[in-house]
Amino acid sequence: MSFKGLAKRTKVTKKNKNGKFQSKKRFGKSIGSYAPALLMTIIKQKLIYIEKELHEINTYSFKASQYNHVTDSFKKKKHHQQWSYVGDHKVQRDLDSAFLIMNSQSDGKSTNREYCIRTFKNFLILHNNQMEQLNQHASYLPSSMGLDLPSQVEMLAFVKSVC
Repeated sequence: MSFKGLAKRTKVTKKNKNGKFQSKKRFGKSIGSYAPALLMTIIKQKLIYIEKELHEINTYSFKASQYNHVTDSFKKKKHHQQWSYVGDHKVQRDLDSAFLIMNSQSDGKSTNREYCIRTFKNFLILHNNQMEQLNQHASYLPSSMGLDLPSQVEMLAFVKSVC
């Protein structure tokens, strides 16, 4: 995310507590509060308090969303594609990326395939349990979560059959 994009004018007109219109320009603190570097600095500072360290990865060389540790290959996915197949298992894209980052090399430039193979069964169990929980509360979640939700037509048919 660039500062140039953050500094663009807002489209929403707001009034302050005195009834005057707020400025639509964004600069200074309003940009800084959305800056990724500030978030990373805050997290690093909090980890220092509990004597932990933040491990950063190189997002250019890592390509977590493209890597398949079973086939040891990279395959580019479209942004709207929320699910991918790892071996014979259907896995949510963001959780798969987090799994691969968790099993990264100490240099943060690539995935450690041995760690992935060793911990994948446990990850699948946790993944499937979490997906079941999310599907139970699916009406509260945005569609960007990538859950297999029934369409509105199916929901209406279900409601009519129950009533």
